Amino acid sequence: MTETTVSLTLPIRRVVLGAVTSPPPEWLHAHHLRVAELLAVKSREQNKNQAAISAANHERESQLHEQIESLEMACGQLQHAATTMQIHWQQIILPEIQRTAIELAHAIASKLVLDQVHNDQFPIENLVREVVDRLNTDQSIVVKLHPADLAVWQKHVESHLAATMVGDHVRVQADKNLARGDCQAQSGEVSIVYELKRQIEELRVQLVS
Repeated sequence: MTETTVSLTLPIRRVVLGAVTSPPPEWLHAHHLRVAELLAVKSREQNKNQAAISAANHERESQLHEQIESLEMACGQLQHAATTMQIHWQQIILPEIQRTAIELAHAIASKLVLDQVHNDQFPIENLVREVVDRLNTDQSIVVKLHPADLAVWQKHVESHLAATMVGDHVRVQADKNLARGDCQAQSGEVSIVYELKRQIEELRVQLVS
């Protein structure tokens, strides 16, 4: 005799005893059909749900891919804009700022120097000594200044004779054709002309270039 143990997961609702060769009762056959139908419906619903989940996942993946492409495109555009802005800054904006700063500094410096000249505060004695030193000669030297600058020179000589001495061979005289701050020195065939405004302008050109 063979014994078989069957584990049941559902409670036993009915027990029918019959011969082994007897066909199953109709109610049991109907029950099996209902169970099979329920299992088939459940399987179809599971398949349907899985299909819906798969479609939803596919849709999300597609949207995610589109978003990634949009972000990559935006990053590329931002990088291009940053590169363009950097080039624009280096080639256009920065040089323009530098030129503006130089022009402003030049204008301020010019006004300060010219104000010193017209207020009799410009160091005329240094200018005379410089042009005399450039000639570098013991021969007679004639230095010409604007009449107002000559007056400043004479006042300085009177109060600082020892410090202002440039030599007995140097004669300083007025020339109304010169602008204030200008100086001209001549010894024989050699002549030196110092123009204040030209010196300031040359300095501006050097800074700009």
